[in-house]
Amino acid sequence: MVEETIKTIKETENEAEEMIKKADAQCTDILEQASVEARGLKEQAEMDAKAKAEAALAAAKEAADHLAKQKAVEVEQEIAAMRDAALGKEKEAVQAVMQALV
Repeated sequence: MVEETIKTIKETENEAEEMIKKADAQCTDILEQASVEARGLKEQAEMDAKAKAEAALAAAKEAADHLAKQKAVEVEQEIAAMRDAALGKEKEAVQAVMQALV
């Protein structure tokens, strides 16, 4: 009877040891899997951030190009208005000189 009890205790200890080994192995597997998943999430987050930054940069460049074209048109219009004003002043100046000579 004592021998059976000792045998039962040893079997229980062996089973407990085996359970601890399995739990340790599972823990290691879970940690490795978590590490892989975390690495994947980090890479995905970096790719998403890079894509957003590139999109924002493209939008900013497009807005800058549009603004530059708009300002170029405005400058051309201003130059044309100044030319017209200068031509009008030239005619007035010629008339004033002609009147002064007469």
